[in-house]
Amino acid sequence: MAKKLSVVQLKQQANVLKSLEVVEQAAAPLYPDFVGCWFSMEFENFPASLLVRCQFNSEAALAVAQQQKLDLYFQKQIHKQLFKCGILVKDIKKHVVLTTLSPDD
Repeated sequence: MAKKLSVVQLKQQANVLKSLEVVEQAAAPLYPDFVGCWFSMEFENFPASLLVRCQFNSEAALAVAQQQKLDLYFQKQIHKQLFKCGILVKDIKKHVVLTTLSPDD
């Protein structure tokens, strides 16, 4: 059975979700092959354990995104939105990756 999250952990999770939703809404019209963002984290080691995956719909789209340095765009936008929620991630480059994998893969 999963451990019940504390009020603080629930708030952290909600803030990350809210931040990623803002980034997704801004990125969707700009990048048609962008699917969305999803994340994983260990609450005991937050925000150091946060890993955000920005999903693209194919390997070809991912290659184009990497060529266009979209990882930098997503890092900057995610960092900005998390900061607005009071979450400071020291080296955002280590916490954002572009992928074709979905949360179910």
